[in-house]
Amino acid sequence: MGRLQNAVQQLKPKNQPTLDNADRALGLVPLSERVDTTATASITELFPALAFNNKFKPSNIEDFKKFLYKLGDLKKNARKTFVTDSNRLAGIKIIEKLAILPESLVKTKLQNAIGITRFLYDLHSSKPIQQVVWGYREKPKGVPNNHAGDIFVYYRNKNILGISLKAGTASSKEPLLNSYVLTQYKAIKRENDVKKLEDGLWTSVYSKIPGVSDVANKNNYMSNKNEIRQLYLDYFLENQKQADELYAEMLKISRQQFCKAVNSLSLQEFKEWLMVHFNLQNKKEKVPLILVKAVGSTAEQKGDSLAEILPLIDDFKAYLNTSSVQEWLIDVFTPDEKKTMKMTIRSDSGVRAGKKVSQLGRLGKFTMLKLQYSGLK
Repeated sequence: MGRLQNAVQQLKPKNQPTLDNADRALGLVPLSERVDTTATASITELFPALAFNNKFKPSNIEDFKKFLYKLGDLKKNARKTFVTDSNRLAGIKIIEKLAILPESLVKTKLQNAIGITRFLYDLHSSKPIQQVVWGYREKPKGVPNNHAGDIFVYYRNKNILGISLKAGTASSKEPLLNSYVLTQYKAIKRENDVKKLEDGLWTSVYSKIPGVSDVANKNNYMSNKNEIRQLYLDYFLENQKQADELYAEMLKISRQQFCKAVNSLSLQEFKEWLMVHFNLQNKKEKVPLILVKAVGSTAEQKGDSLAEILPLIDDFKAYLNTSSVQEWLIDVFTPDEKKTMKMTIRSDSGVRAGKKVSQLGRLGKFTMLKLQYSGLK
C-alpha cells in the first residue's frame, strides 16, 4: 500500500455507520465523504495547468501524483501558473489535501485532470501555447474580472483563450449558469422584487414552522435565520414528511417569483443578462470562452447554441414546469424558431442532525437556493 493510501486509511473513522440510498437522498452523508468542494473542483483546473507549464504528460493517476508531490513550493516553471502568490500558496494546500480526500474522489478527479491535460496538448499541437494560467480568485492580466473561464490559455501569438471546465458522465448535463437566487435578482437589477419573495416565503413556508412566531415575524425573520434554522431542523427530524412539503412550496414560490422578475425585463435587459451571466461561448470577445467537458480521462469541447441565436432573440417568456418541483423554463423566440432554456431552482445541500445550522440546506437557504441553467431543450 502506498503512502497516499496509508494516509487516507489512517484518517478514515472506524465503526462508521452504514447509510442506505434513502439516507443519502436526504443529504445524510458519512463524515469521510464530506469533502472540500473548492479543493476537488480545483484539481481539474489547477493540475492540468501545472502539468502543461512543466511539460509533463501524465500517463496514469499514480504518475500524476508523483509529479505533483515533486513540485514542492510551486516556484520555477510552476510559478507562471498563478496570478498572485496567494494563489500559489492555495495551490500548495490543494496538493496537500490529496492525502486526506476520499480515494475514489481523488481517482475520478485526477482522471478528469488527465483528460483536460491531453486537451491542452491537443490545442498546443494546432496552435502553440506559451503558458496556461489558473483563474482561481483573480483573473490574469488582459482578462475581464467577470470572465467565466477557469483556466486561461496564452498562445505564443499573444492571443488568450478562456476555458470553462465541467466534469461529469457522458450523458450528464452540467449547469452552464451555476448561481444563486438572490445573486441573480441582483444580476437582473430587480433587487426591489426580493421583498416580494421574502414575504411570500414567510406566509407560505417559514410561518408554518412550529414555534417560529416566538422568535420572528414577517418583518424580521430574515434577520433571525439561525434561530429559524434550528426550529426547522427540529421539525425536519421529528416530521420529515411535512418539512418536505414546506420545501416543495418554497421551490414553487421561488420559481414563481423569479419568473415574474424575468418577465418584467425589457428585451435588451434580458439579452444582456444572458450575455453577461450565462457563460456562453463567444468567439467574438476579446478573450473568447469555450466550454470543455471531462468524462473519465477524456475531455472535449462542448457547445451551446444559445450563444448563436442570442442576437436574433426578439421575445421571451419564463414559466414553471408544472410537472417538476424544481425546474422552470424560458422560451426564447427568434423570427424563425422557438427554443426552450432549461432552468432549475433547488437546494445544493441537505439537512441532517449534527450539521451546523448555518450550513443547513433546503429551508436553511432562504433566498440563496441554487439557480442554474443547463442548456437548451
